[in-house]
Amino acid sequence: MATNDNTPFCDICQQRDLNKLAEEFCPHCAEVLCGDCREHHKISKSTKSHQTISLEKYNKLPSFIKQISHNCQEHGCILEFYCKSHDSLCCKICSISAHKKCKEIIFIQDFLPPSKGHPSVALNNIEKILKNLESNISSAIKDRKRNLTGLREQKRVISEHIKDKRYKINALLDHLEEQLQQNASTLEKTNCGKIEQIIANLENEKEKVEDIQIDVESVKLFASNLQIFMGTKAFQERISTNEDNVQQLYDNGSLNNVTMTCTFNDKVEGFMKNIKTFGDVKIDKSQKHVSFSWKGDKSAQFYEPTSVLESI
Repeated sequence: MATNDNTPFCDICQQRDLNKLAEEFCPHCAEVLCGDCREHHKISKSTKSHQTISLEKYNKLPSFIKQISHNCQEHGCILEFYCKSHDSLCCKICSISAHKKCKEIIFIQDFLPPSKGHPSVALNNIEKILKNLESNISSAIKDRKRNLTGLREQKRVISEHIKDKRYKINALLDHLEEQLQQNASTLEKTNCGKIEQIIANLENEKEKVEDIQIDVESVKLFASNLQIFMGTKAFQERISTNEDNVQQLYDNGSLNNVTMTCTFNDKVEGFMKNIKTFGDVKIDKSQKHVSFSWKGDKSAQFYEPTSVLESI
C-alpha cells in the first residue's frame, strides 16, 4: 500500500497527480482504491476477479496477514499454486520451471472455500484446537485454585492437630512445636507460591489463546483466500507453542496435586527426654486431579489438496 493508514489516498489517482481518499484495498494489486477506481476495478477484465475489502476491515486483519503478498517476487505473476514437496507458493511460470517435476501441486482456489460465508477447513480445525486448548487451560486453572484452597484448608486442620497435641504436653515441647509450625508454614508458603505462579502462567497462555481467537475471527471475516491459506500455517505455529507450554506444565509435574499431611513422633505421647522433633509435615505431588482432552487433530495436514496437478 503506497500511503500510510493515517492518510490513505487512492494509489491509482496519485499516479495521475490526484489526491482522492481511498475506500477499499485490493490484496492482489496491493493498492488502495477510491470509489471511482474501485468501480472500474470491478469491471476491468484483468481485475474483476479480485476480491477487495474496505479499509476499515483491512485494518482489522493481523499484521502478519497484511504482509502476505499475492504476487510472485520473481515473476510478478499471481501466486496460484502451492507445492507440497517444497512447501512453497508458486505462480504459473514457477510451476512450469522450478516445479515441473513436482507431483503434489495444489491449485489454491480448489483448496479454499468458495465464498466468505464458508470458512476454510483449516481455520475450522484451528478454532477447534483453540477451543480445546482454552478448555484445558481453564480446567487446569480451576484445578490449581481447588488445590490452593485445599492446601490451605489442610494447613488449617494440621495446625489444629498440632495445637491439640501441644496442649497435652508440657512446656518442654514448646520449642519443638514452634519448629513444626514453621515447617508447615514454610511448606505451605513455598508450594502455594509455586501453584500461584503456575496459575499465572496458565492465565498468560489463556490470554494468548484469546488473542489468537480474535485474530482468527478477523481473518475469517476479512482476509483474502491467499491470506487465509498462508495464515493457517502461522496460526498453527502459534497454537503449537501454546499447546507445548501447557503440556509441558502437565508433563513436568506442575499440575500434580499437592497435599500436605502431618505425622507425629510416636514418642511424643510418652514424653520421653530424647524427643528431637514435634512431628513432620510432608508434601505429596504424586496425583493429578485434572486431565487434558486434545480433540483437535494437531497432526492434521492443513493443505490437503482437492486436486493435484501432475503437470502444468
